[in-house]
Amino acid sequence: MAEEADDLPVLACPHCGQAFHRVPHGVICPSGHAFDQAKEGYFNLLPGGRLPSSSTSGDTAESLQARRRFLHADWYQPIAQALRNALGTHVGPILDVGCGEGWYLSQLESPQKFGLDISKRAVQMASKLIPNAQFIVGTAHRLPILNESCDAVFTVFAPHSHSEYLRVLRPGGRWVTVTPGPQHLHEMRPKKDPSIEERERRRSEPPQESQQAERVTFSLSLSIDAAHDLFSMTPLRWQTAADAAPVTSVTADVWVSWGTSL
Repeated sequence: MAEEADDLPVLACPHCGQAFHRVPHGVICPSGHAFDQAKEGYFNLLPGGRLPSSSTSGDTAESLQARRRFLHADWYQPIAQALRNALGTHVGPILDVGCGEGWYLSQLESPQKFGLDISKRAVQMASKLIPNAQFIVGTAHRLPILNESCDAVFTVFAPHSHSEYLRVLRPGGRWVTVTPGPQHLHEMRPKKDPSIEERERRRSEPPQESQQAERVTFSLSLSIDAAHDLFSMTPLRWQTAADAAPVTSVTADVWVSWGTSL
């Protein structure tokens, strides 16, 4: 079996799960599956290079730009701080699953940063934001990551697989998730949605896999522009009338949950 590339210590072939080694313009695994490296530096490790036609490809360009403006204005800095506290310090690879445009990963101090998202556009933005990190287009439910290769893995407001966390973490590695609490952005939610009570009931406790959890709540007094960006970067834009005016006083309410692999 070929040795893994020194600068790609965690990436795995999405077809056979083996480590890559470098070739001109990209990487190849021992079975001969080859992938080019994009000019921005990322790899598209979706099998076949694209999603099935029945799948969605992540965030739109508009929602990603809204997220970049909102997050880079530090409105969610308390969440980033809680994430840093939960992750602790790691000298090995740290993986952001559902990295979006890269802001949360940019808030961490780590010598080996990796980010994955199903949206090619998001990965392109993240690659430009953090040029010393390695980004991947891929699916969270079948991570193109080697077994027991990461010191830490985390997800903020994105789909994830706990079993995949445990597969890719080294023994004693740390996983962290940030998920909505029951009152998260409740001021912006549609008022007649019959699913609200059920959603709040589910979110009243941290995820069941959690070994430890902290509930982080804080109030935001947003500018009009920031309120529109927050509204546009969340699923609320599909749940609420398109012409609804986002409110500027909102509640952030999240669970920061974590655990370690055996």
